[in-house]
Amino acid sequence: MPQTQEESLNTLQTLGFKVNPNRQLCPTAADVAQFYDHWDQARTALPYLTDGVVVKLNDLVLQDRLGFTQKFPRWAIALKYPAEEVPTILQDMTVQIGRTGAVTPVAELAPVQLAGTTVARATLHNADRLAELNLHKGDTVIVRKAGEIIPEVVRVLPDLRPAGAEPCCLPTHCPECGEKLVRPADEAVTRCINPSCPAIVRGDLIHWTSRQALDIAGLGEKWVQQLLEHQLVSSVADLYELTIEDLLPLERMGKKSAQNLVAAIAASKSQPWSRVLFGLGIRHVGAVNAQLLTQEFYTVERLAAADPKQIEAVYGIGPEIAYSVHEWFQGVANQRLIDRLKSLGLRLEGPPPVATPIDLPMAGKTFVLTGTLPTLSRREAKAKIEESGGKVTGSISSKTSYVVVGVDAGSKLAKAEKLGIQRLSEEDLLALLQSVSF
Repeated sequence: MPQTQEESLNTLQTLGFKVNPNRQLCPTAADVAQFYDHWDQARTALPYLTDGVVVKLNDLVLQDRLGFTQKFPRWAIALKYPAEEVPTILQDMTVQIGRTGAVTPVAELAPVQLAGTTVARATLHNADRLAELNLHKGDTVIVRKAGEIIPEVVRVLPDLRPAGAEPCCLPTHCPECGEKLVRPADEAVTRCINPSCPAIVRGDLIHWTSRQALDIAGLGEKWVQQLLEHQLVSSVADLYELTIEDLLPLERMGKKSAQNLVAAIAASKSQPWSRVLFGLGIRHVGAVNAQLLTQEFYTVERLAAADPKQIEAVYGIGPEIAYSVHEWFQGVANQRLIDRLKSLGLRLEGPPPVATPIDLPMAGKTFVLTGTLPTLSRREAKAKIEESGGKVTGSISSKTSYVVVGVDAGSKLAKAEKLGIQRLSEEDLLALLQSVSF
């Protein structure tokens, strides 16, 4: 049995698996730095793109002892290289309206080669960034790929600005629907708040049909665009009332394709409540958060009736998500959409949570985790508590029984101390669970 990372990779290579031939065992930090510096230049000759190197502990026993945080291993770290930067000319500035109405200014560039691809457009993020850059049409700008993926304008070279160049500014009205754009006081993003805006409706439909949401096979962005152009749909609920006859006039839509599409839309009604919630496109609610919420609020009625504090009490759900969910369900148009989806036969409820046996030692006890624990990941600590009948929530309240505190504990600890809630270290938690085990 391999005892080190190096031995594991060598064994895999011997067995015929492909492993990176450029790996290296580095006995010291200086060796790591030398390896990093070497590949900063040598990586340009690789047959693939890379933005850094990953440093891992070699000893597998130490890896196991260090474990994971909620998202990342503690025994590995990525050392990133500075992104490649190139100059080009800003030809124009346009704006995109996203699914949530967010207005994103976009730089239209003279095409340039960057990190292995041709870049002709780059994000300008928001109005604040636009003002900071002070862009004018015809400017020479420096472009890079943020995270080696998304092109962005880093800076402008004002000394090369053409005489009489026109400044770039966000429009005051939505280019898609003509409604006045607004910028909420507590946000950096300018938005179109017209729920009937074609860009928002288009984004909602594309999101609804996506793989992690309702996963409607065959209904891609081009078909969505045609459905909108032919005024066949104005919300996701309208999809479920489409007929074969409705679809036949669409370009390149034959009878068999229409039958398949109607069948795929109908089949999506069997998707679980968590996917429907994700598909609704509520701000800050991703696929994972949707699963957490629907496990606790197993019917749409329960979630719609919950206040922000009740929603935030779900483990893994923070105040921003809780407020966003609560606000969404207060909207009259959203309430009507839920009623329509329910009448159309979509699944807006799931199985109720399994009741905790009252004879389990921690039954009725509520725990809150804060900070990074020495050896347990959040997932592992949560599992141990739940195995003993306890419940883990994401926020402190007077009903909290214990707060489990790790390194870099946040505001939850201060609130727990103010309420007089008993504090546990990881060692205390394990001892408590061990003392009541059966």
